[in-house]
Amino acid sequence: MTRTLFKTAIIASGAALLIAAGPKADLNQDGQVTKAEFTETAQSRFFAADTNNDGFLTQEERAAHKAAKMEARKDKSFAKRDTNGDGVLSREEVDAVDAKKSARKDALRQKVMEKYDTNLDGSLSEAERVVMKAERKEKMAEKKGKRTQHRAERPKLDANEDGLISLDEHMNVAEQLFTRMDANADGVLTKGEGKKRKRKFGKKRGR
Repeated sequence: MTRTLFKTAIIASGAALLIAAGPKADLNQDGQVTKAEFTETAQSRFFAADTNNDGFLTQEERAAHKAAKMEARKDKSFAKRDTNGDGVLSREEVDAVDAKKSARKDALRQKVMEKYDTNLDGSLSEAERVVMKAERKEKMAEKKGKRTQHRAERPKLDANEDGLISLDEHMNVAEQLFTRMDANADGVLTKGEGKKRKRKFGKKRGR
């Protein structure tokens, strides 16, 4: 069975407001997200952020919502490291995390060598480094172009620019977002549809 794929965020006025994210939007846990589930999740997130229940999200409410999400990510990251669940990171637990990081670095280094060490001498020559840097520069330029395009295409939350986000504005963005992500227009999001570029919010923060 396919797994829910997406973790999507909309940025407005410097504050992140999650429309819908991850497996939580898969309300019936069937491995896919229908438009109804996506809409219900987006609506629930609006109400959770609208702390004074006035039907509008202020900049302060959005900032508080973002801060709460960041704290939740920190707690989740800590819990993942705290394998025995005692609320304290022991030396063994810290060492285990460091070992995993070291293993990832070694694997990445190995991939780089396999790709760019063309003469198989176990090190990168100046010429090989030039090739590597040129390729990375090209990829960075390509990613920058895609980011610029995504920003240009991003739906605007505060459509009337009054400094507030109404439920209608929020849900309109959710509607546009779902349509963009639903590549085959079947009304269901499955693994592979709407997948964002690799730079995801959780990964970028490294928490």
